[in-house]
Amino acid sequence: MVNRAGIRRPMLTVGVSFAFMILAGSVLHPAPGHADAALAVGLPGDVAKQGVAMGYALNYASKQEAQAEALKRCREFRDAPQATRDLCKIVENFRDRCVAIALDPDAGTTGLGWAVAKKQEQAEELAMDKCVDTAGKQRRDFCRITFTRCDKK
Repeated sequence: MVNRAGIRRPMLTVGVSFAFMILAGSVLHPAPGHADAALAVGLPGDVAKQGVAMGYALNYASKQEAQAEALKRCREFRDAPQATRDLCKIVENFRDRCVAIALDPDAGTTGLGWAVAKKQEQAEELAMDKCVDTAGKQRRDFCRITFTRCDKK
């Protein structure tokens, strides 16, 4: 077999690589019926000055694993200062639901909302409503859905 770089690879290597991918996929993505999810947020008193940190985890084998991963991602959120990342906490645990995040993308603005709902459209609508509520009159039209994902059973 020839790879993308034009280098010939023995079929055994390709077969072992494929087997490893299947094994890794079964470890990283749990069996149906075991899909827990979590959302973590670091929310300071002044979002306009201190930003916000967020992290999520979908399709984990347990609530604890989902929470640990969401907190880890929130605490590693690069676009927020360390003091904001230190505030990360779990704000939502869910299963077989969709999460949406809406925000005003301009730096120094306060518009922010998130929601979890059974359907993606519902989550997006609720997140937008929360963003508009926090954005203020002059920035309310700038809120945008920036993230949507659904957890699978």
